[in-house]
Amino acid sequence: MVDILRNDEDTIFRKYLSNCVNTQSKTFYNKELILSFTSIKKQIAYISYGKATIIKTDINGNTTILKELKEQDIFSNLFLQDFEDEIYIISNSAMTEVTFIDYSTILKDCTKNCPFHHQLVIHLFELLIKDNRQQNEKIELLSKRTVKEKILFFLKKRMNENHVFKVTTSYKAIAEYLCIDRANFMRELVKLEKENIIKKEGKTIHILK
Repeated sequence: MVDILRNDEDTIFRKYLSNCVNTQSKTFYNKELILSFTSIKKQIAYISYGKATIIKTDINGNTTILKELKEQDIFSNLFLQDFEDEIYIISNSAMTEVTFIDYSTILKDCTKNCPFHHQLVIHLFELLIKDNRQQNEKIELLSKRTVKEKILFFLKKRMNENHVFKVTTSYKAIAEYLCIDRANFMRELVKLEKENIIKKEGKTIHILK
């Protein structure tokens, strides 16, 4: 569930993928279900265009945003099929194009002996490693005791080299990702700004300390 392809590799990936393994491309519209992790069928998918969101819903109906996905991200339901809560992916843009990759053809030796097949397997291993790192980051985030600690941890992990974080989604979505009530989240942002720890300019947040 991470972006593991560089721009130059992306062109090769999209051009030769269908020649190497069985694929199927589908278009999804805003809030439309893309993939469920409770599905028995094992699937690997690649976002060619648009954005998507991984969401968890517990038995009480509470939802949590686990991950925001963008173009060039690869995701799969292979790693979370034993999770007790329902996890699913929905489109998060007006139109999202997804290429589904046949899992069984990846495991088999390529009949064309193409080097791309080997590279694809390497990418999928990188996916597993990076996904595990992100899961560890989420665990560390949830271990923070206060709303302030959670927000600062989140911002500092995602700020650029100029200590700037640009909000590319809604504040509500960020609050859900942090497992914080939106009202509490917004109140804490105001406090952080009064304490000169951050400075907000529209959807841009400057981290000052």
